[in-house]
Amino acid sequence: MEPVPLAALFVAAIAVSLAVAWVCWQRRDGNSAATCLTLVMVGIALWSAADVVLLLDVGAGLRRASQPVAFLGAGAVVIGLWCLPRALADPSWRPSGRLRAALVVEPLTITVLTVLPATWPWIYGGTDLSAPAGQVELVVGPLFLAHAAYSYLMVLSALGLLVWRLRSSTTLARRQTGVLLLSVLPPFVGNAALTGLMADQGTVDLTPVLFVLTGVVAGYALLRMGLLRLVPVARSHAVDTMTDAVVVSDPAGRVLDLNPAARALLRRVRPTSTVDPLGATLAQVAGPDLATLLQSVAGRSGGRPTELLPGLWCDVRTTPVTDGRGRLLGRVSVLRDVSEERARHLAVEALNARLLAQLEVIERLQEELAEEAVRDHLTGLHNRRHLDRVLATMLLPDGAGSPVALLALDVDHFKAVNDRFGHAAGDQVLRGIAGALGRVTRPGDTVARLGGEEFVLVLPGADPAQAAARAESVRQGCAAVVHRIDGGSVQVTVSVGVAVRTGDEGPGELLAAADAALYVAKAEGRDRVVLGDGGRSGGDAPVEVLGASTPS
Repeated sequence: MEPVPLAALFVAAIAVSLAVAWVCWQRRDGNSAATCLTLVMVGIALWSAADVVLLLDVGAGLRRASQPVAFLGAGAVVIGLWCLPRALADPSWRPSGRLRAALVVEPLTITVLTVLPATWPWIYGGTDLSAPAGQVELVVGPLFLAHAAYSYLMVLSALGLLVWRLRSSTTLARRQTGVLLLSVLPPFVGNAALTGLMADQGTVDLTPVLFVLTGVVAGYALLRMGLLRLVPVARSHAVDTMTDAVVVSDPAGRVLDLNPAARALLRRVRPTSTVDPLGATLAQVAGPDLATLLQSVAGRSGGRPTELLPGLWCDVRTTPVTDGRGRLLGRVSVLRDVSEERARHLAVEALNARLLAQLEVIERLQEELAEEAVRDHLTGLHNRRHLDRVLATMLLPDGAGSPVALLALDVDHFKAVNDRFGHAAGDQVLRGIAGALGRVTRPGDTVARLGGEEFVLVLPGADPAQAAARAESVRQGCAAVVHRIDGGSVQVTVSVGVAVRTGDEGPGELLAAADAALYVAKAEGRDRVVLGDGGRSGGDAPVEVLGASTPS
């Protein structure tokens, strides 16, 4: 081939390589694969530039000076290709300082040997650098062949990693790996063939031209397939960095893999165990209870919160792993520490229990306050407020319902008790009368203190005869009570006025009738029961004296 078209091919290789290198360099942040591919592309450009010099009519000195550049470019290509599959497998991979030093030793050595006059013949011993333009044929020596063998071993190891990744990767990663193999294999095979010719009779090194294909394919992968932008996350970063414990076990319950969080959890569960988890059974490393749990929850859609240790709660989820025929290959168990959530849940439950208890206390206090509001503080009987509410309910305006009797009761000569024995004794007598009234009441009756020494009993369903009989029982019961006071005892009597609803009388009318009957009882000599004639005639209604101890 004429030197000008051949030089044009090399210039094309330089342009394509530098363009791809620029795109890769722009995407290098957080992606070491981009840096590796940049190194490969820059190496191709240097290598191609050195070969362009061999094609030009520039003299033997400048042609010889271009060869160290060619070795630097070739070394960069080899190092970049060796690092690339590792960076693709783990985007965060970075070569250590020692590894970097080891990788540059051979390229720098061969470059220095190319510069030294004493070692030049061992590299290009039969090469005529003074030949006309386009006719320089490289004839290599033993040092070049040793360099080539080292480079092939490096590239072969990289190709081996790419082939392994091609077989074990997901669909996306498999496509990316296939593209890289497609771009690297032609230059590798072509360089091997050219090296054989250079060792035998000498030829022009066209390897950089073959690398044009590498640049074109890599550029397509970058721009159309998302290479370096859609690099799969490595397992070590997807699992090892998880805060949840992950344990992989086989069907027999032996641990196949686990992440650092799982190791820490197992040490916490069994701090005295010295068994290496890998290869051991779940029962050996986790204890029989946890091992049974990990295997029993397989296939459950949800986790099972379990207390592994006092205060250590874990949500355990186990997923079976099966092959295409449904045969069990193993289990993947994920244990999430939910101790804080559980503690908060228990705290909320305890708080709710305390709130419920407090609500019960508040309700009870409210009931007590409501009851106290309708109770007389001295006797404990209901007060006028409660009496009015009861009468308003029983004595409906339409007069419907069963009969209702009202007993108005007054303690006879109560002022004399206060004057003779004091108000404390009077209070004691009132409490005694209240107790006597409570003993003669029946379910449904209402007993109320209106104030002072006056009381009222409401007897629902009582007709006049029943009301009169109940009133006489009340009178006798109160008279029989012996009130113990300071300095001795005292007995008192009561006068009772009875009114029975005979029509549509309201509460006021019935109370007035009972008061009128009580007035008669007191006027007739006290200690007696007087039955009034309902509430229609008010205070002028006829009355009937039903019972008395002795005439006054």
